[in-house]
Amino acid sequence: MPTYYIGFARLIALVVVTGLLTGCMAKGIINLQSGNPLAAQTWLSSEDSFAVPFVWHDGHIIIKVAVNDANSLRFAFDSAAAATVLFETSRTQTVKLDVERQLDLQGRRVNVVNNGVIRVGQLELSELTFIHVPIGQNPLFSDYDTAYFDGAIGYDLLNRFNITILFAEQSIIFSPKGTGGEFINEQWVKLPLLVQGRIPYVDATMKNINGGATKYAFVVDTGAPDYIYLNEQLAEGFAFPAESFETQTQNFDGKQVLKTSRIDFLGFANESFQAVAAHDLPYFKDAVGVGMIGSGLLRKFDVHFNYQAGYLALTKNKLFSNNTYIDRSGLTVEPHRLGALVKEVAANSHATELGITTTAILTTINGEELTQENFDKLRWLLSSKASHVTVCWQANGPAKCGDLKLKDRISL
Repeated sequence: MPTYYIGFARLIALVVVTGLLTGCMAKGIINLQSGNPLAAQTWLSSEDSFAVPFVWHDGHIIIKVAVNDANSLRFAFDSAAAATVLFETSRTQTVKLDVERQLDLQGRRVNVVNNGVIRVGQLELSELTFIHVPIGQNPLFSDYDTAYFDGAIGYDLLNRFNITILFAEQSIIFSPKGTGGEFINEQWVKLPLLVQGRIPYVDATMKNINGGATKYAFVVDTGAPDYIYLNEQLAEGFAFPAESFETQTQNFDGKQVLKTSRIDFLGFANESFQAVAAHDLPYFKDAVGVGMIGSGLLRKFDVHFNYQAGYLALTKNKLFSNNTYIDRSGLTVEPHRLGALVKEVAANSHATELGITTTAILTTINGEELTQENFDKLRWLLSSKASHVTVCWQANGPAKCGDLKLKDRISL
């Protein structure tokens, strides 16, 4: 499972807290704390709306963004991104930046950058403050070969424009405030949207320990690749299933252990989902909600964000189903320039028997070479109902291939 989803949120929180603790009242810190009110916006289109296509990569919505003098950068559109972030990658290392100051985040130094200009489709944000993370300070990417996207943006767009994600068409529609919601009709479900600390929340229901339905607040997080993430310690009256398996993730707090299982029930947008794939994050902290609804679930709908009117609207799209998937291979993999980097191998998996080890790079799955364009499609095969997949990998020494047996990791 990708490490990014919680690492970025933690990064922004640490930047704001560090700025407060140091007593810093510089322009950049003030801008970050208050959602970039000093930034300017320019609508460049002659129409009332325009569309930006996106691609999937590692479960993230990737759009093309220009930052200062650099075009065609790969940014994650992340609705839980309370501030914009730019990573140092092979594509961004020469971007000119107006660095106001550095902040020390638990031993890692990041830059607060002022006067940024960001262009997305037919809109431009200028005089923007954002965070820049040098490659050597980034726990999410170890080097340029693993830095598969260049940054993330969310609130700085959602607070200024109405945004509709057409997941089935892989397109994002931007429109000015006060427009873009005219198409919302009886086929759409409108949910009250609470924006707290520049993070969007909606309610969903889960079964409590007594079997009844209880309402809980969740972050609407298009940057979280899977279905449901929660901390059972925050969800009063709820118990995460005892049968689960553990994996590790890494963020600005270091390595963390999370559990994966299936929860009995989730009620969301007038739909009932059974046996939903979910992750328990014991280190997740939130004063408002209990977890996150990720793009794995959101992509079953088309989703309209309207911060001005305070609602989230959803309608089922042609991708809708009640199915949710969990890895059956025992491998945790992430994008790499040469394929898929193996980050973790379950001890009781057939992958261990085959001799696949951490730091190995999967190069093909079922005879198809892993690339940036097909990474998500091929990785999904590791969660499929197939009895096995054929994989080739490169570690120390010559390349190896074998049939990797798949099996359910939990019986729920």
